[in-house]
Amino acid sequence: MTQSGYFSVSRHTSRLRGEFLSRRSLFFALLLVGGLPLPAVEVAGAAELLRGPYLQGLGETSVEILWVMTPSGDRGRVRYVGEDGRVVEQVGVRGANQRVVLEGLRPASRYGYSVFSGEELLDAGEHLVFRTAPRAGEGRLRAVMVGDSGTGSEAQVGIGSVMEGLDADLFLHTGDLIYHRSLDSGIFLPYRTLLSKSCLYPARGNHDLDMERMDVEWRDIFTVPNDESERAGVYYSYDWGPAHFLVLDYIFTEAQMEEQLAFAERDLSTARSRGVPWLIIYQHLPIYTVGVYANFDHPIREELPELCDRYEVDLVCSGHDHNYQRSYPVRGRVLRDGWQDPVFQSPRGTVYIVTGGGGGHLYGELQGARDRPYIRTFQSVNHCLVFDISATELHGRALDIEGRQLDEFRLNKSDPRPLLSFMRGDANLDGVLDLADVLTTLGFLFLGDELPCPAAADSTGEGAHLVITRPIYTLRFLFMGGAPPPAPFPLCGSHEDADDAFCYEPGC
Repeated sequence: MTQSGYFSVSRHTSRLRGEFLSRRSLFFALLLVGGLPLPAVEVAGAAELLRGPYLQGLGETSVEILWVMTPSGDRGRVRYVGEDGRVVEQVGVRGANQRVVLEGLRPASRYGYSVFSGEELLDAGEHLVFRTAPRAGEGRLRAVMVGDSGTGSEAQVGIGSVMEGLDADLFLHTGDLIYHRSLDSGIFLPYRTLLSKSCLYPARGNHDLDMERMDVEWRDIFTVPNDESERAGVYYSYDWGPAHFLVLDYIFTEAQMEEQLAFAERDLSTARSRGVPWLIIYQHLPIYTVGVYANFDHPIREELPELCDRYEVDLVCSGHDHNYQRSYPVRGRVLRDGWQDPVFQSPRGTVYIVTGGGGGHLYGELQGARDRPYIRTFQSVNHCLVFDISATELHGRALDIEGRQLDEFRLNKSDPRPLLSFMRGDANLDGVLDLADVLTTLGFLFLGDELPCPAAADSTGEGAHLVITRPIYTLRFLFMGGAPPPAPFPLCGSHEDADDAFCYEPGC
């Protein structure tokens, strides 16, 4: 890492200096971080904090704390205190670039910390706090997520402020952290407070590959578990309480993609065999989208859904399209259990989300996109996501720049999947098969009217694609003594594959 990469914040230095001098003049006698006291330290000297502190590699028993300061002859130092009140110090190295590893921490525990250059306090406050991960498969977590953010725009700062207020354990990013050749304007200034308390686990997007032209190595800035420096791509995985996360890279070459997908298959197989409650993947390129990249061909869009089907992945999040989208559950490229929306009880598919509205200019919807049947909602708006995850429920929300809710869904594993109930041929779901159902089906076919349940309108039971033969079949039964519709008819009942025929709500 060159100094030019680290000191690209020179134009912001005077503002940061004023911030820290103000903090020193108001210096605390006691630091309270979530009720965790740290002893006061007298401040003197000239060292200045230029970047961070920020968290990396936060797990059950360890975390890395990184920061950049003006060069000095003193060693970096972290003082931290846990819920038991015991104060511990860990010493780093001499120099500008600091990485201090804290080990031997307790799982699912809250810690407060402060950072020093020698004896000089560089940063302290209620924002310097973290919570270690619960044991794998246990406990709860809150994660915030954003993508395509690194522009330094007002929208990015606004979304960052929303995420700061959510008290998240993890900060997940779907890629494109950097657009303008500055780590600090794209990442470390807009998210300064968030990064000090919510550990960043990022995926690389196509714009992040520009770091190489900045003479900056991705792995010098971000350190993640289960990664290997010999890999051409940066892909990795980690457990955090009830969820297992697989993070994939934006890769172009076929050989590198094959290596990454082989890693993904091994990882998902192992995680599923361990019985981790939730499998979550995030990466940059969207799998299902109706945005401007809807018809963009890439191997990962073909092969990743097959892995998700095989290992019953619960959630896939991506960026690249600058908007917000959420799919219905999809498996085998068929919509599953869509009628349950927005609370899905043991759904038979993977929910795919596009979150690319973190700060860049927004993209609209592409008319005629081939993935349109899968997408529940599309919104071209700046936003972030927040996930609250326990062993039995994954609760997701999309929030706009004011913190207002744009979308909400829940995936629940506490009970078996319910069956959809309806009467075959009852297109308007009024419980009776009559001429009104014929008119409802014709209105859908020729006038663009909405149809609440195509499975119910499918009077022949032949499949999801409604054609003119369906209302003709109903007319023949009603008025010409034709054959009756197959079950469920004449009574309202359930059908195993009804929701695979794009039925969005129960009929009985």
